Amino acid sequence: MFRTAPLLVLLSLPAWPAEGPLREASAPAIVGNSMPGFYNGYLYSAEPRHVLTLFAPDGHELFSLPLAGHGSGRVAIESVAIDSDGTLALAWQDSPNAGIDIRNLSGSLVLSIDTGLYVPAHLSFGTDHSLWALGWQRDAAKPTSADQRDYPILKKYSIDGNQIGAYLPKSLFAAGLPPGMSAWQHRAITVTADRVGVEVFSGTNGNQREWVELDLTGNVKGRWRLEEGAEALRVAFTSDDQAYVRRTNYEAQTTQVVRLNRTTSTWDVVKTADSLLYGADGDKLVFLTSHDGISHDGPVLHLSWFPQP
Repeated sequence: MFRTAPLLVLLSLPAWPAEGPLREASAPAIVGNSMPGFYNGYLYSAEPRHVLTLFAPDGHELFSLPLAGHGSGRVAIESVAIDSDGTLALAWQDSPNAGIDIRNLSGSLVLSIDTGLYVPAHLSFGTDHSLWALGWQRDAAKPTSADQRDYPILKKYSIDGNQIGAYLPKSLFAAGLPPGMSAWQHRAITVTADRVGVEVFSGTNGNQREWVELDLTGNVKGRWRLEEGAEALRVAFTSDDQAYVRRTNYEAQTTQVVRLNRTTSTWDVVKTADSLLYGADGDKLVFLTSHDGISHDGPVLHLSWFPQP
């Protein structure tokens, strides 16, 4: 698994851009010194790994929920997604079991989807309320190991818990890490009105990655390599199908925002930013602009919403 950059580096950068944000929110969402996950305005932390703490878009804490697990008692939360109607999806693994809980925004369980050997590492709701998962599969004979055989890394579920699609074979990518493996509190899949965007590993180390887009029937529309060494573990994919990545050079203390140019298959610089691109919320970009000191719950994150450049 891959953790985010050091917290002190992230919190020392000034705001961008100069004209000011469309809106702002603050939340005490750093738990255990790990940066929280982000999903369409919501922040979440899984520290310790079996406890979900969820924050609303206005920054207030919705709940802190421990999961009991369904197997070995070593349950780990993998991913969180929140639908437009308030439905919460929570992916977990508890070797040798894995699954997805469907809950409401008070944390109450509605149903649980057993995903078997498939570990749903990243989740996203579609505009039709379907649930998409990007993940990896365990070896049936050795459940602590990844399956070396081929399998689809992308799956689609109906809201009543049935699997209704399986796409994107593992064999399409370079051998090495499982393409859909977990990355610490990171969203690697976004579904828009007409496509699915996924960030996958493609090679033997975490710097070797691809951005892949598919139509809603699972056909690949395009694949683009992410730069090795670039800090690109947060591809922000907007509702109007624009893909952005932050590119940071810590030695030069500079941060750039680059956007996918599908015509030239390049990532073109659109802004030099002093703050960090944290994700997308609809057609807006969300930046981590500062922190507001320390509350009784720990450091307080300050997020700002900006129009696309």
